[in-house]
Amino acid sequence: MVFAATFAGHLHAQDFEGKNITEVAVRYRGAKTVDEARIRNLMSTKAGTQYRAERLDNDIKTLFNSGLIDDVRFFAEPVSAGVRVIADVLTRPAINGVGFVGATIFSDQKLAKETKLKSGGSMSDSEILEARRNIEKYYQGYGYPDVIVTHRIQDTGQAGLSDLIFVIDEGTKNEVRKIRFEGNTVFTTPELKKEMETKEKGWFSWLTKSGRFESYQLDEDLDAVLDYYRSNGYLRASSPGIRRDPVGDGRVDLVIPISEGEKYTVAGVSFGRMTVFKPEELYPSMTLNGGDAYSSAKMRDDIKTIRSFYGSRGYADALVSPDIKDAGPNRVTVKYQVSEGSRIKVGRVNIQGNTKTKDKVIRREVPLKPGDWFNTVELETTKARLENLQYFSDVQATGNPGGSGYRDVDILVEERNTGSVGVGVGFSSVDNVVGFLTLEQSNFDIMNPWNFTGGGQRFGMSLRAGSERSEFSVSLVEPWFLDQRLALGGELFYRQSSYFSDVYEQSNVGGSIYIRKPLSEKSSLKLEYRLEEVGIDVEAGASPAFTAEDGDFIRSAVTLNYLYDNRDSTIMTRSGERLDVSLAMAGAIFGGDVDTLTLSAQGAKFWNLKWDSILSLNGEIAFVDAIDGNVPIFERMFLGGGRTLRGFEFRDIGGARDAASGEVLGGQSLGYLSVEYTVPIIETVRAAVFYDTGFVNTDSWDIGPDDVYSDIGLGIRLKLPISPVPLALDYAVPISSPDSVADKGGQFNFYLNYEY
Repeated sequence: MVFAATFAGHLHAQDFEGKNITEVAVRYRGAKTVDEARIRNLMSTKAGTQYRAERLDNDIKTLFNSGLIDDVRFFAEPVSAGVRVIADVLTRPAINGVGFVGATIFSDQKLAKETKLKSGGSMSDSEILEARRNIEKYYQGYGYPDVIVTHRIQDTGQAGLSDLIFVIDEGTKNEVRKIRFEGNTVFTTPELKKEMETKEKGWFSWLTKSGRFESYQLDEDLDAVLDYYRSNGYLRASSPGIRRDPVGDGRVDLVIPISEGEKYTVAGVSFGRMTVFKPEELYPSMTLNGGDAYSSAKMRDDIKTIRSFYGSRGYADALVSPDIKDAGPNRVTVKYQVSEGSRIKVGRVNIQGNTKTKDKVIRREVPLKPGDWFNTVELETTKARLENLQYFSDVQATGNPGGSGYRDVDILVEERNTGSVGVGVGFSSVDNVVGFLTLEQSNFDIMNPWNFTGGGQRFGMSLRAGSERSEFSVSLVEPWFLDQRLALGGELFYRQSSYFSDVYEQSNVGGSIYIRKPLSEKSSLKLEYRLEEVGIDVEAGASPAFTAEDGDFIRSAVTLNYLYDNRDSTIMTRSGERLDVSLAMAGAIFGGDVDTLTLSAQGAKFWNLKWDSILSLNGEIAFVDAIDGNVPIFERMFLGGGRTLRGFEFRDIGGARDAASGEVLGGQSLGYLSVEYTVPIIETVRAAVFYDTGFVNTDSWDIGPDDVYSDIGLGIRLKLPISPVPLALDYAVPISSPDSVADKGGQFNFYLNYEY
């Protein structure tokens, strides 16, 4: 990398520091293989900016790191009161063709397709490296774990043109038949195999890719197995390495000898010299304590905790080293030596890579502000928040020197496609076949016509049509209303449903507007106003109990909702809990034809147990009461079906039955509880066993469990490649049914968008 300048007389580069740049020119040495606009986009030095030698140095690094430039020199010339900058570049040769050497298993045409390279133009180092990885993954997918792919650039004799040649060492085919351990007495083979990413080839290997592995993965698997021992007290556990024993037909057995050693306990935990914290401030947060079995996992967590303590005070460079010493037979002491470093403040917050997303949308997610004490915990929070937006395929948040005592926060993002259009068919045991069309943009900007992206708003439109229902809705959410952490949202909707009853059809048309305030990272408070017309169309000849419900009703309601959710995932939850409490008032001072008060509390708790099994407990208790008049049927409560009591038909539990139709009329108090336990069969399939119980009472505020229904059943949870959400298949049988009509024997339920 070279920086050069030409000046008149005895002028030097520093004489132009801070002067206005009047022009930036790009000059090519040799063939022009990279478009000038692409080079300019990589440079921060532009006409109208001030001349900075540091900026030019950064541009040189950026151009070289792009992999498109083989050499670059900057020249500066005085022009009246300003300076003219010239970028003299030698661009990388354009790729004339792609070839392969050493490939015998697959054709050149197939490998060329797997590289995912586009013909023509120059290729950066990162693009070529990605192509090499694609070839390696393709080979490994067919059982060649030791494949090695390199490349060379071959001159064609034509100016500016070269051939890209991939050199392939295919290795030999290896698929895992069995994984065996030698010397393990403390833990069983299934327990140890669970710690490994490499799996034995099984019946579903065509789907799970089991039996295939990469050489580096074996090293990581061995480290994971040994760490499992060390995290359970076996400090001296060791292994000479994984052995591959051929068994014919390209298959191998992986044999892992283990020397377990003795189990160690911790005699005591202490700290070296510290000035920022006292040991008694840190001890309560430690997970590895005196008397515990030694655990490398707990020790790593404690080191991270100590660094977080220091990082939260601005000591970003604090280092923690554990000193482990013998303290008698099978006992050790752990002493944490802390190198505190100096306290650092935040310099600038620099954001790069956002070509669509507005700068303020990113900046408002960054809790670190210039002049604050540099906080490594909040730096991690910044990265997590930006990733959670789902606007970017990659997020990097780093702290870099920004001057004496300061550290700049550098944020680099890579935009991803945030809009989606979905067309498909859904199935469930409640409303049969449903066709749907969805349009979503999670990074919407209503103030950016025609493009409509980059503002951080969330827009959605949905159309669903089927034999039992028709729906249309459009929604918009501004998550930072008035530039505060205050979400403002609204929805317009139309819903027509005939699956609620065989006696009447129900339609809902209207809109809602809400405001939601986060109370913490895991909780929020939401206030919503909803105005809708509810139509109940009762078929001719229905009983008086239903004909009394016929008509159109205006429902004007305000709902206050508290939500707490710390689940690790909203789709396949393994741990955490969720609590949703709401109070809704319809009518009264809000007008309309419906005067009711509804209180509901829903909760769920998840535990991740041995073998990645999941135990979940979820339920609800709810009440509805009339402020004036009666509670209409569309406000009453029912149980039964795929998401409540699975051993009973949909909405077939709900107080008294109509004598003419045999349908329940709904209740005004409800409670149910479901316990479910799932275990993995393969990565994409889980088996479930569950128990449901609940009641619906006719009167309001009645929690007396006089008529309790319950069922027990089995199920399957399928994560299909064609769907981002799992499919649930359940079969349940009633075991308690106070209403004999409700007991119709075993029930099948199947539905998409199952959260478990």
